[in-house]
Amino acid sequence: MTGRVRSKTSRSGIRFITIALPVAMFVILSFTASSFFTAQNLANVGNQVTALLIVSLGQLIVAIGGGVDLSVGSMLSLTSAIIVTYDPAIVIPLAILAGCVLGVVNGTGVAVFGVHPLVMTLATGTFVQGLTLLVSPVPGGVVAPAIEALAHGRPFGIQPSLLWCAVAILLCWLLLARSAFGLRLYALGANARNASLNGVTVVGPIIACYVMCSLAAVAAGIFLTARVSTGDPTIGAAFGLDSITAIALGGVQLSGGVGSVPGVILGVVTLGLATNGMNLLGVSPFLRMAATGLLLLGAVSLQRRKTIGV
Repeated sequence: MTGRVRSKTSRSGIRFITIALPVAMFVILSFTASSFFTAQNLANVGNQVTALLIVSLGQLIVAIGGGVDLSVGSMLSLTSAIIVTYDPAIVIPLAILAGCVLGVVNGTGVAVFGVHPLVMTLATGTFVQGLTLLVSPVPGGVVAPAIEALAHGRPFGIQPSLLWCAVAILLCWLLLARSAFGLRLYALGANARNASLNGVTVVGPIIACYVMCSLAAVAAGIFLTARVSTGDPTIGAAFGLDSITAIALGGVQLSGGVGSVPGVILGVVTLGLATNGMNLLGVSPFLRMAATGLLLLGAVSLQRRKTIGV
């Protein structure tokens, strides 16, 4: 029983530092930023981290399978461009279709043709960003009221960002912790060859991972565009690096086989508090990307690969 509990703990990737970081940031901001505890600021933090959490959960699915997806930011931007460019009746199905196509292309390139995930998703992400600028070259456009309501309506008086987060967390948790697919994915990420020799299918699950990751980026694009009520062809530019940093801070092994939904939540909260803290303390926004890069470097440097059993 103890061994089973230890195995699950190791597979989650959550360690002391994973929990200590957001707690430390929370305490530091409480003493150094007088406006941190205002209702407006806490609501802003919630809205800001929602899209990042959705994208990061998609990134988690790919990372557990041993991959990475750099095209999520471009897919998010394309979703925003589609929403303000085409007939409101077809924009969401069209964005979902685009996400499925991108995920199948990424997954096929990685699982069938053996292209490295970094190269594959960087190439497709660059292509999709160029396509996005063709669809909508400049920020602007009108978002249909029905789509705006997805981020501004308050069903049962609940903040919409909380509902988006709850649905994304529940779906991802059910997939990874309560399904046979999740178990096979951990096995593939830990050791794809061994998993294959034990009868686990490789190609189908890997392609499915990339499709789900792209669909997560589509969902984040819908939420973000609805929230700002306009389109922006570069709105997702930072999400590729941010989502990878968030999952690394949450203890997810970028080499595969280790990671969990609670860990990603902690990683997103850490990154969200860091960003909010820099805003409140008047730190130059140009330093944000540099700080994110340092956080990613620090998180990856702390990772030590272990052999994880199924």
